[in-house]
Amino acid sequence: MKKILFLSVILLLVNSCNGQEKKEVENRVKVNTVKTKKKQTIQVDKIALNTSVDTILKGFNLDKNDNYSTTVNLNLDYEEFWFSPDNDFKFNDLNIGKITNLVVFYMKKDNNAFVYELELENNNNCESLIAEFNKKFGKQTFYKKRENTKKNPLFLDENGEYETDHITEEAMKWKDDKNNATYFVIYKNNLDTKENKIFVSVISNSSKKFAEWIDYRSLDMVFPE
Repeated sequence: MKKILFLSVILLLVNSCNGQEKKEVENRVKVNTVKTKKKQTIQVDKIALNTSVDTILKGFNLDKNDNYSTTVNLNLDYEEFWFSPDNDFKFNDLNIGKITNLVVFYMKKDNNAFVYELELENNNNCESLIAEFNKKFGKQTFYKKRENTKKNPLFLDENGEYETDHITEEAMKWKDDKNNATYFVIYKNNLDTKENKIFVSVISNSSKKFAEWIDYRSLDMVFPE
């Protein structure tokens, strides 16, 4: 009798696990389903922080259903909207070209956007984009350049070993007084391999998450007060 009961319990657990696995697979299928995206021209400089993400997206004929990412932030107080890299992207009159990603971060509570971030990799327009920032915002409020060489290595590669290539890294900051935001820009250029990468983080100055985001992105390590 005990043997029969024991076997019954095992079968119940196996069925339960199988059911849970099926449910998780179904959830993954639903979450990871990506619909065809509408291609739009995204005028990056028109992304206005401290406004509803719905308003921002409406200006580009998009809505939250056009999110390129299917990830949901369950335990955080904000969500992310990822623009499809298949869109056309501009800043002022500059056609940016291919991007790695463009993401708007907005609060779950009120839908207000507080940060947007742009990344380009191996894009010939990186320096042209920096020129557009200078044109739009004027003089940088912070600038620092570091240079890595074989004789004077500064940067570590993904394996934790010193880089031997000739690499420059420029850290730049601008104030966008019109939109009460700060632009943090890091541009890395490998002069030997001709590879480059630019990271732009634009944070609303009035957001309660301003200091938190700087810490989260470790920007204080690059942009000391």
